[in-house]
Amino acid sequence: MKNINLIIVLLLSFGYVKINFAQEKNEFNRIEITNKFINQKSAFNSSSDLNDKIKTNRNVKDESKSPFLGALLSGVIPGAGEFYAKSFIKSAIFFGIEAGLWTAYAVYQKKGNDQTESFQNFADQNWSINKYARWLVQEQFQGYNAITDPLTTDLNRLRMEVNIVEAQNFSHQLPPIGEQQYYELIGKYQNFVTGWSDANLNVVNRNNYGSYKTDMFVGYSYDRQTANDYYNKSSTSITLVILNHLLSSADAAWSVSMFNKDLKVKTSLKMKEDHTYYGQKKVIPVAEVKITF
Repeated sequence: MKNINLIIVLLLSFGYVKINFAQEKNEFNRIEITNKFINQKSAFNSSSDLNDKIKTNRNVKDESKSPFLGALLSGVIPGAGEFYAKSFIKSAIFFGIEAGLWTAYAVYQKKGNDQTESFQNFADQNWSINKYARWLVQEQFQGYNAITDPLTTDLNRLRMEVNIVEAQNFSHQLPPIGEQQYYELIGKYQNFVTGWSDANLNVVNRNNYGSYKTDMFVGYSYDRQTANDYYNKSSTSITLVILNHLLSSADAAWSVSMFNKDLKVKTSLKMKEDHTYYGQKKVIPVAEVKITF
C-alpha cells in the first residue's frame, strides 16, 4: 500500500514539472515571436525611410536645371535663362533692357535715314558739278584743259574730266554722283565749296578757297554730321544689345546654379515610429536638415 502511494506521488510530481516546463516553453516562444515582429517592424520602418530618401533625391534630380541651357536661352533672348531659373525679377530687367535698346536702335536708325534723305535732297538742288567745273577752268588749275565743256549735260563724262584736274591739285576727287561718298565729300572739303549755289565765283579764287565759307556749305555740313550722329547712336545701341546678351547669358548660368543649390537644401519634419528597450512602440518627431554643395 505504501508502494502504491509513493508511485502516485511520483507521477503527480512528474506531471507538475512537465506542465511547468511546457508553460515556460510557451512563454519563451511568445517572447521570441514578439521580438521577431518588432525587428521586422523596425526593418520595415527603415526601408520606408530609405524609400523616402530615394524619392526625395529623385525629386531633387528631376527638378534641377541645366546651367548650359540657361546660358543658351539668355544668349538668344536676354532674360529667358533667368526665367528658366525662376529668377523672374532679373528676367524682366534683362528683357526690358533688350526691348529698350532695340527701340533706341530703331528710333535713331529712322532719324538717321530721314536726316540723310533730307540733306541729300538739299545737295541735289543746290550743288552743281557744272559750276564747280567752271570754277576750275576759270582759275586755270593745272590740267584744266581736260575739261572740254563745263556746261555739258553729260555729267558722268564731266566728272571724269574734273577728276583729272583734281588729281593734280587736290587731295580728294569727286566720287560718282549720287553715291554716299559723293554726298559726304561735297560738304567736307574746301575745294567743293565753289559748287554750292550761294558761292560767289567772283570772290573765291585759287588762293582763298581754303578759307571760303558759304551758308549752304556750313549748314549742309551740320546736317550731314547730325545724320552721322544718329547712326552712331544706333550703332551704340547694337553694341549694347550684344553686351546685354553676354551679361544675361553669364547671369543665367549663375542663376541656374544657385537654383540647383537652393533645391538641394531640404528641411523636413517627420513622425517616426520607434520602440523602447522593453519592446513598447512609441512615435517621436524627427527633424532633418540636409545641405549639399
